[in-house]
Amino acid sequence: MRCEIRSFIGTRARQEDAAEKCETDRGLFVAVCDGIGSRPEGGAPSSLAAGRFAELFKTEYTENYPAFIVDAANRIDDEVNRQYGDSCGTTAVTAYICGDELYWLSVGDSRLYILREGKLKQITTDHDYAYVLAVRLNKKLIDRAAYNAELPKGNRLASFIGMGGIDIVDVNTEPFRLTPDDRLLLATDGLYKSLGDASINEIMNRYSDTSAAADALMSAVKSCDGHLDNTTFAVIGQK
Repeated sequence: MRCEIRSFIGTRARQEDAAEKCETDRGLFVAVCDGIGSRPEGGAPSSLAAGRFAELFKTEYTENYPAFIVDAANRIDDEVNRQYGDSCGTTAVTAYICGDELYWLSVGDSRLYILREGKLKQITTDHDYAYVLAVRLNKKLIDRAAYNAELPKGNRLASFIGMGGIDIVDVNTEPFRLTPDDRLLLATDGLYKSLGDASINEIMNRYSDTSAAADALMSAVKSCDGHLDNTTFAVIGQK
C-alpha cells in the first residue's frame, strides 16, 4: 500500500496537527492527530501522540491488534494528561492495514473515510457534543426540546486523548475487509470543514494515483477563501 501524507498550517499562527506512518513486515500503520487547547504548546500533544502511536506499533505490537491499539491509546492519553494537564489534548485517528484487513481507532473528530466504487463514506464517528446529545435523545434521556436547545454547542469535543480517561472511542474488533480498488483517507477537521465531503469525493475520484490525489486535495484546501485551519491528512491506496 502507498501512503501519502500532506500538512498545511493554514492561516493559524501554529501548526497543531501531526501525522506519522510506520511500515513493518506486519503491515502499514498511520496516525493523524489534531492538537487542541489554548496553550502555546497546543501542537505538542498531537506530535507526542502521533509519534508514540507509531513507536508502540513498531516496538510492541505482536498480536490481538484491537486490544493493542486500545491499550496504546489509553497509555498515550495518560502521558499527554500528565505532561500537559486538562487544558491540552489531541484528537487521533489511526489505521492499520495488513493484507486486505483494515483496523482503525478514533478519538475525537478526526476522520477515517473509505472510497469504494466511487463513493466516499465516513467510517468513524465524530465524538462531539452533538453525538452525545443524539445518544441521549435516542435513549430518551432528554426530550426533543432539550436536544434542540443544546445543539448549538454541538461541535464541542466530547472525547479526546489527554483528558485523563478517554470517554468515547471508535475501534473495530473484527477486521474490515478491503478490496483492491479501495482507498482510505485519514484527515483532521481542517480538510473536511474546508472542502466538504462532496468535493473530497470528486477529487479522489478524479485522481487514481495516491500522490496525485493528495496533491490535488492540498491544492484545493490552499485555494479556499477566508480563515483556514491547520489541515493534515493521509491518502492510502494501491497505486
